[in-house]
Amino acid sequence: MSSASPRVYGGVDADARRAERRARLLEAGLDLLGTGGLQATTLRKVCEHAGLAARYFYESFPDLDSLIVAVFDDIVEQLVRAGTEALADAPADTRGRLRTGLGTAIDFIGDDPRKGHVVLTVAMGSPPLAERRLSAGERIARLVADRTRDAYGDGEAPSDRHLILISRFLVGGFAETLTAWMRDPSTPRDRLLDECVELFLATTSALATLRASDS
Repeated sequence: MSSASPRVYGGVDADARRAERRARLLEAGLDLLGTGGLQATTLRKVCEHAGLAARYFYESFPDLDSLIVAVFDDIVEQLVRAGTEALADAPADTRGRLRTGLGTAIDFIGDDPRKGHVVLTVAMGSPPLAERRLSAGERIARLVADRTRDAYGDGEAPSDRHLILISRFLVGGFAETLTAWMRDPSTPRDRLLDECVELFLATTSALATLRASDS
């Protein structure tokens, strides 16, 4: 006996409708978290914001913390994807690649401050997101380390330990810089990018000293 086909309403099957409801809940969570923070994000308000009954919330998420984590993860995935796609077409030189990568992050936050607020501010005071924030920072730091390693020829790159050390330092400092810029966005994006590129270049120049200490 063949399995029953999904029920279709208005040309849309059940799985597609479920995915659409989940997307609406994620957008509601982003809007509430990104504008009002954790205190403004309750299950009732999420459902009202999404225009869905509570039973549809539980169709996608077991509890509110699960939604909050999903919103955070979705933002991080968007940021990583945007950066990876931008770097695929970036100039080959180090300065050009830095401008592309850092500029993508600045635009990502500047174009939708809600996302920056969630990953940079809300995550600091959210127990469910505390570990997520650390994991995301480590993931991005390792991506930076990999891109830095690619800039060196065979046998010239510093040790993996030094690469990840300086990458963590850069990513952490950049995150704090973006957090402060969100609170006071009076600095134009181009100027912020110029300053961050110079700071990154000055810091990565220390890799030569670290590489020498490996020998």
